[in-house]
Order: sequence, then C-alpha cells, then structure tokens
Amino acid sequence: MGNAERRISAKRKRQFRGNGLIKIAAQHLPTQVLQRIKCLLFLMKKWQNMKVNYLLVTDYGRRSPYDDSFVAQEGLLLSEDSRYGHAGRDYIEDDIELLLPPLEDMPQIKGYEEVTFEPWSVPPPVVLTPAADTSEEDGDLKPFTKLRHLSEDEIRSILIRYADSKCAFDKNAARDMDITSIDYRPGYKYTLESFTEMRQVCWSFEPYTGGPLDEVNASQPPPEPWDIECSLPKPFQVHSMILDIPHTDVLMSCHVCGGIGSKRCTACSAAGWERCSLCLGDGHKLSLQGHRERCFRCLGTGRKKCWKCGGETIALCLGCGGTGQIRCFIAITLSWSNHVDTDILEPSEALAVSEKLEYVNGHLVFQDEKPMIPSVTFPVKDLQMIATALLEKHRTISFSEKLLLQRHGVWAIPVHKVTYEWKQKQNVFFIFGTKNEVYAPDFPESICCCVVS
Repeated sequence: MGNAERRISAKRKRQFRGNGLIKIAAQHLPTQVLQRIKCLLFLMKKWQNMKVNYLLVTDYGRRSPYDDSFVAQEGLLLSEDSRYGHAGRDYIEDDIELLLPPLEDMPQIKGYEEVTFEPWSVPPPVVLTPAADTSEEDGDLKPFTKLRHLSEDEIRSILIRYADSKCAFDKNAARDMDITSIDYRPGYKYTLESFTEMRQVCWSFEPYTGGPLDEVNASQPPPEPWDIECSLPKPFQVHSMILDIPHTDVLMSCHVCGGIGSKRCTACSAAGWERCSLCLGDGHKLSLQGHRERCFRCLGTGRKKCWKCGGETIALCLGCGGTGQIRCFIAITLSWSNHVDTDILEPSEALAVSEKLEYVNGHLVFQDEKPMIPSVTFPVKDLQMIATALLEKHRTISFSEKLLLQRHGVWAIPVHKVTYEWKQKQNVFFIFGTKNEVYAPDFPESICCCVVS
C-alpha cells in the first residue's frame, strides 16, 4: 500500500464527522461474510436512498482511501450501537485523528514551502534538445543486401510442408504449380524506448524510537529534489525507491495521544471486555443434538477479553507506537519508467498480411542508443515519418519526467509475394516473417474424406 493510500484530506475527514453512516475496518473474514457486507451496502444505497460514506482502517499506521471494490473484499462492518462490544464511533474517530499530523505545525523549509502530505511531482531540470545529426552514417539502416531472399526451390519446399499440414490443400498443386514471379518487399517494425525518472516529495511521519535526528538547520538547507544523488537501476527497467531528504527531520509529540503513548481503548469503551461473538453474550449455545450447553469460547461468562487492549482498558497508541513522539520528515519517491512505442510500416504490395506482421519476428537491421535521440534519417521515407512522429511524442514526456536514455531500433520483416499459375488460373500467396509463415487464402483444395468401416 503506497504513501498516497495512507493519507486522507481534511475535506474527507469533515464529511465523516457530518454524515458518516457506515464505519469499516479491514480484517480477515470468510468469503460469505464479505458477500453479505457487499449486499448490505448495495441495499442501503439503492433501496433506502442513503448517502453512504466509508472509512477503511487497515493495519498499524496504514490508511486507505475509499474504495468500494476493496471494501467489498476486506470490509468489516462496525455498527454505531456497539452490538458486539465494539464502540464503532469512538474507534473510527480515534483512527481518523491518526491519519495526519497538523500541516500547520510543519516548519517552512526553504525550497519545500509548498510540500504537503500529498505527493507532489517535481518538474525536472530543463534540457535542451540536441541538434539533428546530419552525418552520413548515423541514422542510416544497415544495407538490406545482408538479408537473403528466398529462392524458388526454397519457396516450393516451404509451400509443400504447409500443404502437408492442411487436410484440404492440394499437395499436387504445391509440387507442380508454375511460379511466375517472386516479389520481395520487406515490412518494417520501428520501436522507440525512453527511460525516464520521476521524483515526488511529500511530508511523512513515523513513530520515533530513538536514535540521531537530521533536524532542520537554517545554516544547512536541504538539497533540491533533483540534486539528491542515488544509484541508478539497470537501463530500461522499471524500479522505484523512497528516501528521506536530509536536514528535514522534525521531532514532535504524537498528535494522536498527546505524547502519552497510550489511549483509552475505543474497541471496548475501556471496559476491558467485549461480548462473545459465538454465544452472543448468553454464555450458552445449542449443541448438535439440540441440548443447551456452556459456550466453550467464553466458558459461560458471555464475554471475553478485548481483542485490542487485552483487558487492560488502555490500548497502545498506533500513531507513535507507545513512545509518545513521532518523527516528521520530507520523503522523496524516485520512480524509473520505460516508455515503449512501436509502429509497423506494411509494404503496399502485401496489404493482405498487414495485420499478421505485428505478431511475427523480423531481422534487426538498425539499433542506436543515446541520452536523447535527435532527428533521424532513414532510407525509407515512410519509415522516417513514423520515427519522427514517435520521437516528437516522447519529447513531451520530458516536461514531467527526466529523460535519461533513449533506444530505438528497426526490424525488417521479410515478405515474399509469390504469383503462381495452376490449371490456367493465376493467384498469389505470401511467405513472411523469420519463421516463413504462409498465407494462401485462395490455394487450390482437394477432396478430404475418410472411410468408416
């Protein structure tokens, strides 16, 4: 669960105080119970026309925004009348206050005055676009003469194997047809990758358990977000990490318990016990034979120790972990992404197989890698237009993310258009891809039958 899911805006908190109808806390529950919760929420919305708000309370110190799908999966309904000993209103209000320390208590740090508890993306430094490289070698495809064309014998052999794999294809036509022409027109697949980095900052906090603090110091301001050094991951691989920004630590009393380290248990209303969920407080239940017998869970008392405080009536503060103090600091999230775009240039003579070229392999005829790829020049004009359009598209990424590395490549997909004549009829078929895929929609067919004895 990310940092954004642990926070809640003041506006949403005010909504809960005014018209919160259902309070939900995440627990591990059977599937049947979860389905009943989902049905109940649906009925309250539709039939009673009630405005339903949720607060999802999860594990130690973690908070989640309102998500109906997640509520339906992991929700636990806490009623306001404390039917099972849980004081729902107090419990939820206690956890609402745990979510965020007061933002007005955070110091104004130079360069980070606008930082809040919501992640804020820091624009990267401006980088000038490099001039186009007009050298003769850079931007040219490798000579296509290195790509070997299929001979007539190879084409016939491929076609015979293909006809053997099809029951209705005429094998004699594959062997004896007259191949009148072989037209080789490769298709091209162009791929552009941009490896980028994005940095987000926000206030965060955690229980203070001792140790040195890197506190705010006027004589030593914290570094700018893009001046913080870190180890880079492998190029073109997605990765992320969270770091503490130096010189931003602030030690504060816990805003939940006021520095005491504990609070009155809201799960049992400081009673130390709760109603037994098996016998519903009766102390007895019916056996399989229909006899009334003592509840084995509560031993006939109808109550058991509170699950939260263990009968102590005082629970550990979740905000500070019992220490009474929290450490507030500015955290920076570093995210590396790889933006990939691919486009295919189909040969005009092979439009019948244009949709199939996307799923076949080709021969790598060009590849280049640079911090920022300038405008390129390719021998194929239409391919150059595709590359230019994708490069312009990826340059807009640099407005919100820092461009670290770019890589582009061209794959030539062999396409052979074969014209043949069989029984005074002329037709065509195609052989394409590195694995010599065959597309022959109008190939002569033979009668395929079987004898059942």
